[in-house]
Amino acid sequence: MNWLEKIIKQHTALCGYITATVYLLINNTVNALSVWTEHSRAGMPQIQLWEPFVWEYTSALSLLVLIPALIALFRCYPLNTTHPLKLVVVHTFSSLVFSLCHVLLMVGQRHLAYLFMQGHYDFGDYYQEFWYEYRKDVLSYLFIFFIYHSVKWTLKSTSVAAQQDLSLNQSPTQFLVKKHGEEHIVKVSEIEWYEASGNYVNLHSKGRIYPLRETLNNLCTNLAQTHVTRVHRRFAVNNHEIASVRYIPSGDGIITLKSGIEINLSRRFKTDFKQAIKVI
Repeated sequence: MNWLEKIIKQHTALCGYITATVYLLINNTVNALSVWTEHSRAGMPQIQLWEPFVWEYTSALSLLVLIPALIALFRCYPLNTTHPLKLVVVHTFSSLVFSLCHVLLMVGQRHLAYLFMQGHYDFGDYYQEFWYEYRKDVLSYLFIFFIYHSVKWTLKSTSVAAQQDLSLNQSPTQFLVKKHGEEHIVKVSEIEWYEASGNYVNLHSKGRIYPLRETLNNLCTNLAQTHVTRVHRRFAVNNHEIASVRYIPSGDGIITLKSGIEINLSRRFKTDFKQAIKVI
């Protein structure tokens, strides 16, 4: 499902709009069929089959037209605790405007549809019907508000988690090492080889030794992306510092670094070492 997650992240707004469209199409179709069923229970219905579909679909289409404007409004007035009263006033007024626009668009489309079908549409008393529609529109407004901020929060949380995972998975580029009461910054690229020594690993860099409190196993795991390879129970080397390798009849080997230092290569690590050398 990685391809689906990638598409959603790249086209979040479009995917959300398509989802809303599909939801409204299904929901309003069910509503239209329910209205038709209610009118048909007493025998001959007083409405025609197409009428409830016009009522429901014009409402859905008007809502889809207004959703982008709502999203723009939510972006301009994000959730915060600094001015809660201001947010209440803004969204109360916005819900009224939203409902008014929804009703006007919906009624206008219904008049056109009835005119096309050679019928007559009567919305009723506009004042009373508006407040009836407003009660439903407030729920739609709050639902869109909730969905927008839920998706926004989810995407933000996912992004933060991904960044944290990335930072955890990234290999360190340098170490801060204490030696003789002083702190030294040792770059990984300048470390020639690593030597396990009890609870420490001695970092050999430019002829100097810097003790780092860490196990060689953990260190090699963390530095797997920086061309550092374990070659012995006690040793690891910087692959870029290798000058030559020679093998002895026992199956072990001797690695000669560019500095002239020779490091034992255990046959236990020989296969992994050869594979690591190939990808340098």
